[in-house]
Amino acid sequence: MNPLSSDIKIQSLFLRAIAQKSQRKTAENIGVHESALSRWLAGEGGLKFDQVCRLMTALNIEPEYLGDGDVITIKTEVLVSLKRLVKAAMDGELS
Repeated sequence: MNPLSSDIKIQSLFLRAIAQKSQRKTAENIGVHESALSRWLAGEGGLKFDQVCRLMTALNIEPEYLGDGDVITIKTEVLVSLKRLVKAAMDGELS
């Protein structure tokens, strides 16, 4: 998938979700000024990583929806479980 196409899809996902709540309310919910959210949506920075995480939570956007086809994301608890399973297999604890 074209990286630009993936970026547009992600931006569209956020814009649709914000349109349902209003940009001002969304900014208030994540503790930033509306202009910071606006700059971020325009691709000009504006939000720190933890603020983006709060934004995703406020908009009910799961990280797995942000994959581009070549990269996938999984939830932390799934990764932890996979690591435990691999370790158990390597330690010979699985038959």
